[in-house]
Amino acid sequence: MKPFDPRLLRYSRSSRGFLILTVVIAAITTAATILIALTLSRLLVAIFTNHSDLSMQRSTIGVLAAAFIVKALALGANQSVAAAYSNRIRSELRNGVFRRIVDGNLQTLYSRGSASTSLLLTRGINDLDGYFTKFLPQLFIATFLPLFVGLTIVRYDLRSGLIIACTVPLIPLFGYMIGRFTGDATEKKLQTLHQLSTYFLDLLEGVTTLKVFGRSKKQSKNIEKIGERYRIETLSVLKVSFLSSLALELVATLSVALIAVSIGLRLVHGGLELRTGLLVLILAPEVYWPIRQVASRFHDVEDGIAVSDQIFTILEGEDLTIGREIGEIQALSWSDLTFEYEGRATVHIPAGVIARGKVHSLVGPSGSGKSTLFAALLGYTRPSSGEILVTTEAGAIPLQEIALPSLRAHISWLPQEPHLSEGTIIEFLGVSTPSEAEALLERVALSASSITGGVTAQIGSMNDFLSYGQKRKLALARAIYKDADVLLIDEPTASVDEASETVIKELLTSNSDPKKIIFFSSHRTGLITSSENEITLRGTR
Repeated sequence: MKPFDPRLLRYSRSSRGFLILTVVIAAITTAATILIALTLSRLLVAIFTNHSDLSMQRSTIGVLAAAFIVKALALGANQSVAAAYSNRIRSELRNGVFRRIVDGNLQTLYSRGSASTSLLLTRGINDLDGYFTKFLPQLFIATFLPLFVGLTIVRYDLRSGLIIACTVPLIPLFGYMIGRFTGDATEKKLQTLHQLSTYFLDLLEGVTTLKVFGRSKKQSKNIEKIGERYRIETLSVLKVSFLSSLALELVATLSVALIAVSIGLRLVHGGLELRTGLLVLILAPEVYWPIRQVASRFHDVEDGIAVSDQIFTILEGEDLTIGREIGEIQALSWSDLTFEYEGRATVHIPAGVIARGKVHSLVGPSGSGKSTLFAALLGYTRPSSGEILVTTEAGAIPLQEIALPSLRAHISWLPQEPHLSEGTIIEFLGVSTPSEAEALLERVALSASSITGGVTAQIGSMNDFLSYGQKRKLALARAIYKDADVLLIDEPTASVDEASETVIKELLTSNSDPKKIIFFSSHRTGLITSSENEITLRGTR
C-alpha cells in the first residue's frame, strides 16, 4: 500500500488543484508554527527573566496572536479544502471506473464478479474519503513541518537537533514494520467482505429457486459463518492498529523527554540560554506530532488505501473506446477462438462467419460459449487466441482496431437477462407516441392491455409487475426498433409460451433484410430450423 500514488494525478484533474492547495496550506502552517515558537519563547523570557511589563510587549503579543490565528485558519482551511475536493476526486474516480467497465472491457466483471465490482464502486471508493480529508493533508504537513522545524532547532541547538535526527527515523521504521502486518490483515478482511457480498448477491438472485425447494433458511448459516469470519478479521486489523498507535506514542514521548532532560541539565549548569531552551522545548513536539498523526491516520484509512490499487488497475486497462470509425457492417467472421478464465475451463469456439441478408443461429449445450461469443463480437471480452474481423466497405478490419462506440452503434443487442432502464415503456422503447409503442409491442406478441398501466407504466424498478417473459419481449421490441446493421439476440424465446415463440420466430424470419445480419442463440428446435445458417459449438476443452 502506497501512502501516495502518483496515478491519482493522471486520473483525477481535481487532485492536482487539491495537492497544490494542500502544499500551500502546509507551508503556511509550518511558517506559523515556527513563528509562534520564536515569539512565545522571546515573550516568556522577557516577562520572567527581564521582568518586562505586558504593556511593553504589545507588539510581540500581537505577532503571537496573529500567528495563532493564521495557523488556526490554515488548519481549518485544510479541512474545508479536503472535504470539498474529496467529493470531486471520488466522483471522478467512480465515473472513470464505471466508464472503463461499461464502454471498455468486461473482463473486470468476469474476473472480479458483479458484487465485488459494485462493492468497489460504492463502499470501496467511499472509503477514500478519509484518505483525502484526513490522511493526505496530514501527510504533506508531516513532510514540511518536521523538516523545517528540525532545521530551526539545529540552528539554535545542535545537540537537540542530533537527538531528533537519531530518534525521528524510529517512528516511520516502527510504522513500516507494523504496517506490513496491517496491510496483510486488511487485504484478508477485504477479500472476506468481497466473498460475503458476492454470496449475498447470488443468494438474492436465486431466492425464488431456494424458496421453491425449501433451502432458503439453510443459507443463513453460511452467511453467518462468513460474517463471523469478517468480524474476526476486522478485530485483528484493529488490534494491530492499536499496537501501532501505542508504539508510536511511546517513541515520540520518550524522544521529547530525552530532549527535555538534556535541556534541563544544560540549563542548570549554565550551558544553554533560557530562550533557546524554551524554543527547543516548544518546537520539539512539533517534529514528532505530524509524523505520529500520519501513522495513526494511515491505519484509519487503510481500507481506502487498500482498494486504491484495485481502482487504478481498472483505470490503467486499455481504453477500448479509441480506434477506427467504421461504416455499415457487411459481415462478421472469426477464426478459431479460445477464452481462458482463471479457475474455469477454457472455452473453444470454432471459426465461423455471418453475413448480411441471412438469419443465423448459434446452438450448443449450456456453457459451450454462446454468450461468450456474443460478448466478444460486442467487444466486451477478448479471446486469448484467435481473431475477429468486421467487414465493411473498407474491407475486413480486426475488431481490436475499431472504436467500440462506433462498433456498437451498428449493433442491436438483446442479452439473455435484460435489465430495463427506469422510466415509462414509451421512454424505454424510444418511440414518440403511445400508438407507436403499442404497435411495436404487438410485433413481439406483447399486448399493451396485458400490462398494468399500459405503455405509460413505470418499469425498471423493483415495483414493476412485469413477468420475466414480458421483460424479454420489451427488450426484444427495443432491439428490433433500433435500425442497426447487426441484430444479436441471446435466447429470444426464453420464458415465453409456444404462441409467443411462433410470433417471435416469424418476426425474426420476416425481419430478414438484404442489408442486415440477424444472429441468435437458442435451444428450441423450431426456432433453430427457421435459420438459414446454423453454427454449432461443442463446448469447452
